[in-house]
Parts: sequence; structure tokens; C-alpha cells
Amino acid sequence: MGEIVTVADLDYYVVMEGGGRAAAVVVEEFVLAGDHTAAGLASATWTAAGWRPSLSMRMRSDAGLRARVTFASRAGAAEAFRVLGGGELPGEAELRRQLRDYEPLNTAPPLRLGLTDAPYYRILFAGEPRDDAAHPGLRRIGNGLAWCVDISAPEGANMGRPLREARDAMRRNGLIPVTIERFY
Repeated sequence: MGEIVTVADLDYYVVMEGGGRAAAVVVEEFVLAGDHTAAGLASATWTAAGWRPSLSMRMRSDAGLRARVTFASRAGAAEAFRVLGGGELPGEAELRRQLRDYEPLNTAPPLRLGLTDAPYYRILFAGEPRDDAAHPGLRRIGNGLAWCVDISAPEGANMGRPLREARDAMRRNGLIPVTIERFY
């Protein structure tokens, strides 16, 4: 599995309230092991009352809340932050200092199913996609409880960028990443 590393990019979501107004900005970062599997999720939530305990885990488990959550670019998060009285959205270094809620994710050596010689990654998602044809590998799993994207990992390939691109594409498509696992 290797050492713990972090991804350079933060993820942003805006939680909406009635009338299409922003109610909260959620900032989070997956903490990744050296093999790019998810080891944890660090997060924080900004509301008009300031920094609050994060809504990250609830967004993934509470369908009612998830229906009010939308993907945000940094610019979109900055606008919602401003509307909620936060002023200028802090830089990434300062935002990372606010990521005080940390949820460790179960980590284990890659699961060896014996179905293939080449490893692959599975990104699990919560929610419903706006377009279930948005990614060629997007499919339902777990008796329809979740969505996933499987990405093959050629031996020696650095999988950081392709995994990030798939997560971002699915976030823009309305899904919320839950974890990243590795299989053989």
C-alpha cells in the first residue's frame, strides 16, 4: 500500500436550500495511499455561521441531503462562500488547515479475485448520475445501491491523473465519490 500521500486538488460542493440559495460550502480532500487507494477523507463545511462540522459523510449516506448537493468548481465555491458571508475564499493551504474532520477509510492490500492479471481500480459513488452514459465504465453495483467506475492499471502506470479525471467527471455528473479500491 505504501505511504500516505495527498492529492494536490481539493473538492468543493455547495449545499442548496429552498429558492436555489447556497446554504453551505463543503471542502474536502481524499487522503490517498501511495498506490492511490483512498485511506481517508478530510473535510470541513462553511455556513453563514462560520466553519462547522463537516457534512461530507452525511452527503454520502443521506439521500435527502445528497439531493441538495451540487458539484462546485473553486470559482463556484468562492461565490457561495462570499454569499454566505465568508468574504474571499482562502487559498488551498489555509483551507487544508480547516479540514479538521477526518474519516479514516478501510484500507487493505489489493483484493486478489483472480479474474485478471492486471490490477484495476474501482471508484465507488453515491447518488444518481444526470447521465448514466457519461463515462464508458460507469455502472450500477451492489443490487443497484451504488455506482462505480473501473479503470485498468497497466503495470508501472501512474494512476493518479486518470483516477482524478474519472472522479471529477463523475462529480460533474452528479455523483459523489465514496472510496477508491484496487483489485486484481
